[in-house]
Amino acid sequence: MVRYFEEISADETHDLGSYRADREELLSFARRYDPQLIHTDPEVAKETMYGGLIASGWHTASACMALLVEGFLRETATLGSFGLEELRWRTPVRPGDTVSVELDVLDTTPSSSREDRGYVDLEVSAENGDGEEVIYWRSTNIFLTRAAGDAWPLGADG
Repeated sequence: MVRYFEEISADETHDLGSYRADREELLSFARRYDPQLIHTDPEVAKETMYGGLIASGWHTASACMALLVEGFLRETATLGSFGLEELRWRTPVRPGDTVSVELDVLDTTPSSSREDRGYVDLEVSAENGDGEEVIYWRSTNIFLTRAAGDAWPLGADG
């Protein structure tokens, strides 16, 4: 069943699950998308302030985004987002870390100009196994209203 704007409430919290930071996946991603030596060369990374290889923040964000889609967005009539209002990489993710991701719905606002949609302020945060926050972001996402459900490609029943 698809959830529309009216069915999303401020103060919802969702456990989005977790992922394990696989060393080879971190290296592969970094070599292609963020080829800084702290992400691609374990020997050089040892000599930095990090004391070893760390994940690209973009890899961490991508892994968290996948969990956000699977654990929340996939069941909603989402039209995307305006982008991130804030993004923070708090603590480096290291190979072997287990990263747990949580979503908080902060606020919902009906559109004042388009009756077919509303805006939902979301906060995504993730922690490593030591309880340290590794990433945080805040965004405003766009969701169709139930009345506009015919515009949703999956139909009212998802």
